[in-house]
Amino acid sequence: MTRRTAVGVVLALLLSACASGSDVTVVAPFVDTNAARAGSVRIEASGCGPTERNGMATSIEAGLLVTAAHVVAGAHAVEVIDADGRRSTAEVVAFDPLLDIAALRALDVSTGTVAIRPDRAAADERGAVVVRGTGDALESVEVTVVRRATIETTDIYRDIDVTRAGFEIEASIEPGDSGTAVHLPGGIVGIVWARSTVHPDRAWAIDLPEGFLDEAVVADAAVDTGPCP
Repeated sequence: MTRRTAVGVVLALLLSACASGSDVTVVAPFVDTNAARAGSVRIEASGCGPTERNGMATSIEAGLLVTAAHVVAGAHAVEVIDADGRRSTAEVVAFDPLLDIAALRALDVSTGTVAIRPDRAAADERGAVVVRGTGDALESVEVTVVRRATIETTDIYRDIDVTRAGFEIEASIEPGDSGTAVHLPGGIVGIVWARSTVHPDRAWAIDLPEGFLDEAVVADAAVDTGPCP
């Protein structure tokens, strides 16, 4: 039976004025960490205050990236920065504030692509997430799936109660890492959207919703990203 969990979370956003400089631990090669880094980008979103909000995104096909919705909510401009520091303008083409997931089109970005694994994450699997390390370099850190969970939380505006299918992970997730994908053997399985307020070095990830991904793949126009969270 799926366990229903009431979650206390902290959205892993970071204002650019408070960039994290914490050290990270390079993950053991349970997944292709070079490919994971090559398929990852940093996000800078402006429009909600005097400084940019930062997050991560992952390329699932040429020019199409997935991230957390709260990273780009209310933004009037979004840029992605690849592993080599190259910048590209991006448009939000799919946006779900209930599930906290979004998709971006950035046709000029130069990244690899990563596979989506059809099987859900399972307890005790080990893999990696790509995060922003020292000096804004992209680095891989080890992740372990703690358990699957049906997560009871709210939408990104904390207005509506929602239920998300996902899982808890053990990993060093810092402010600014929201939207990074969980890489397990066979491909990515979810998007990190929050850190736990109960356990240190724990975070929550949402399963990649099939309907959302189907919509994102064919989307070619910018959508409304709502107000700032």
